[in-house]
Amino acid sequence: MTDKDFFSLKDRSFSLYLLVAMVVLIIIVIGLVAVNDYNNTKSMFERNSRHLQRQTEENIIATVKLTDVSYTLYDDTLNDLMREGFDGVLSEYERSGGIPSRMNLSDVKHKLGEQFDVYIINESGIIEFTTYEPELGLDFKTDPDFFAYLTKIRNSDGFFPDRIVDEQMGSGNARKYAYMPTPDHRYLLELGLAKTSFPGQRSSLQYKKAVEHIASSNPYIDRVRIFNVVGKLADNTSVTIDDATRVSLETVIRQRGDLTVTEPGSGRSVRYLFIDLKNEQYGSDLSRIVEITYNDAEHEKVAMGHGQFHLVVAILALIIGICAAFILSWYLSKPIAGIVRDVDRISDGDLEWKISPTHVAEFQGLEQSINTMVVSLKTALGHVQDEKAFQQEMINHLPVAVFVKNSDDGKYIFWNTMSEKMFERVAADVIGKSAREVYSESTARIVEEEDHAALTGRIHKYNKKISSITGDERIIHAIKVLIPDSSGKPRYILGMAEDLTEQTASLKLDLLYSITRSDILDQLSIIMNSLERAQLKSTEGAMQAFFDNTIGSVESIRNQIGFIRMFQDMGIVSPKWQHAVSSFEYALTLLPAHHVDICADIDNVELYADPLLPRVFFNLLENSLRHGGHPLTEIRLSAHLSGTALHLTYTDNGIGIPLEQKQKIFEYRQGSGTGMGLFLVREILGFTGITITEDGEPGKGVRFEIIVPEGKFREDG
Repeated sequence: MTDKDFFSLKDRSFSLYLLVAMVVLIIIVIGLVAVNDYNNTKSMFERNSRHLQRQTEENIIATVKLTDVSYTLYDDTLNDLMREGFDGVLSEYERSGGIPSRMNLSDVKHKLGEQFDVYIINESGIIEFTTYEPELGLDFKTDPDFFAYLTKIRNSDGFFPDRIVDEQMGSGNARKYAYMPTPDHRYLLELGLAKTSFPGQRSSLQYKKAVEHIASSNPYIDRVRIFNVVGKLADNTSVTIDDATRVSLETVIRQRGDLTVTEPGSGRSVRYLFIDLKNEQYGSDLSRIVEITYNDAEHEKVAMGHGQFHLVVAILALIIGICAAFILSWYLSKPIAGIVRDVDRISDGDLEWKISPTHVAEFQGLEQSINTMVVSLKTALGHVQDEKAFQQEMINHLPVAVFVKNSDDGKYIFWNTMSEKMFERVAADVIGKSAREVYSESTARIVEEEDHAALTGRIHKYNKKISSITGDERIIHAIKVLIPDSSGKPRYILGMAEDLTEQTASLKLDLLYSITRSDILDQLSIIMNSLERAQLKSTEGAMQAFFDNTIGSVESIRNQIGFIRMFQDMGIVSPKWQHAVSSFEYALTLLPAHHVDICADIDNVELYADPLLPRVFFNLLENSLRHGGHPLTEIRLSAHLSGTALHLTYTDNGIGIPLEQKQKIFEYRQGSGTGMGLFLVREILGFTGITITEDGEPGKGVRFEIIVPEGKFREDG
């Protein structure tokens, strides 16, 4: 036997197939488990490492910021001392007539104390006079931001303290600075307080040791250094910084953001944290850059150890699995061969054949299950035809139209009884034909567009009007669903439709009756209130005035009853083209007496809307009159185009709608008529796709935006 024959699985025994399959499965499972476990462990390790790094950096940032707050509190305790010191400087400036060269700065320094130094900064940002010679002539324009700060306060008035910072020239000692402009704003006076007690008083606030202590808890950190915003070590400005570090610091300072730099070949990465401590109240920027050097090689070492451990475990598991697979394949091969032979015979159509008994308990269960399945198959085959006939009959008697067509050629393959009634075409005239063979050219084009929407979106819902043979229009709600085959490719388009004509008309009338009844009751309440108050009057003139107030309410009731009677006479009515101005003016006739200036600034435009469109304008008008309050004096309706849509804007100058009620005004609820009326407005407009929103400012009136989509408006030619 050659090596080629040995590795070939052709014509081998079932036990060998089973053994090879189980070995391959074990290798795959153990490999996947090992890799997954290794990846999970490595991922967890990396997450913990990142979490430790993030926690360390957050703690460092918090420590520096908290320490800076402590610095600020300490620095602010010296503000009053500095403010008092300026009194003597200003007195000397006034004595000299505003000429700094005539000021006796040495005498001022002597009076203030040796710990004070006086500086006079000209408008060019240069220290022109000072009692501290090392900083004479210091030019602040080299720091544009700080120079801008000095210029700003020189042109202002008042006292401007600064923080305790290191001298830029001289001994580099820490000083507390403060500034005050001269009354003529030509110069900026500066005091510098150099107390020898600064280091001692602030030593308990040093954050370097705290930062180093935090970093020591992270085993992957080699070094931590803290720099100021000029790129020098915060604790030792005399130390020379290498070029690479200086470039990184300049980038961090320029961007005022964090930066990570990887050092190739060294197994380390350097993280620069920019801690923004800039306070707009002060001119000095005490922000800090914390440099953290991470030892990435330690990460790799730990990860390699995890990898070696998982490799050893995987090899041991593989050896054990192969041995178990060999034993199991030998044990399972015999009964499986018998079951396969019996199943082959049953699959050939001999449903009377039974699976031969086996000596393995698990296979005995399989034997019983297969025998039971065969019996069930015989029973199911008898039921299939009955179920098919039942489903056919059930679908034919559904109260909705159901039809099915092929997705490739668009030909109908099913058309139930309700489809025949709704679309007035018998199944024999539809089955096997496409839409272009059944409907007119325009209707077929619409049907094909609906089919395309179902094919692209897998489901398409829509409402539309259809015309009967007698010319009547009906409103139907339909849905088309894409039915794919077993491979997922489009196979059929299932359609269902329901006639909503009567429900739509009934809904509109119910809404109209409900709202009108509420409005009439409100008007009757006004009438009854006026009559009750009239009974309390003793003069005929006073009583007549109260009776006159009821005339407007009675007239409004009569007009609204006439409006209802008109729609009762019209019966079921579909949307139609209506003049916007005429509908608005008709709504005015339904209102009670009022003294509000109402105007509609609309061109000759027609809207395709429900016949209840006048009721929309009436409810908006009635809502303004009822809730506009005393400020209400005018109501306006205007229109403008925005893109392809027409925007009708309804506004009044009343009290408006409170913010907490804006989300509820279009809900149907009991209580004031406003909620019911605006609910009706939204529903009536929604019948033809018109929307309405309210975005008025409370206290300044309402503002309703009615958006009419393209195709639902036109100019009145």
